[in-house]
Amino acid sequence: MIKLLILGLLGFLAYTFFTLITRSVAGGKRAVPSHKTRQGEDMVQDPQCGTYVPRGDAIEKTVGGQKHYFCSARCRDEFIAKNR
Repeated sequence: MIKLLILGLLGFLAYTFFTLITRSVAGGKRAVPSHKTRQGEDMVQDPQCGTYVPRGDAIEKTVGGQKHYFCSARCRDEFIAKNR
């Protein structure tokens, strides 16, 4: 039983060492672009407060013939009031 636990621990350490080496050779973790989420969905910037939100979660509103995306109803309403 002890041999099996030691073998499992050695396997885990070997796997950890291997991933550490491969990440250091590859330059670390790949950075996610600022306009994408980890799942790959496009991020949009709220024109009122500058917050980035996933397009699927954003509130979409056409103002002056141009489509805008907002993080909240409050930002949307403030933007519309400011741009009348």
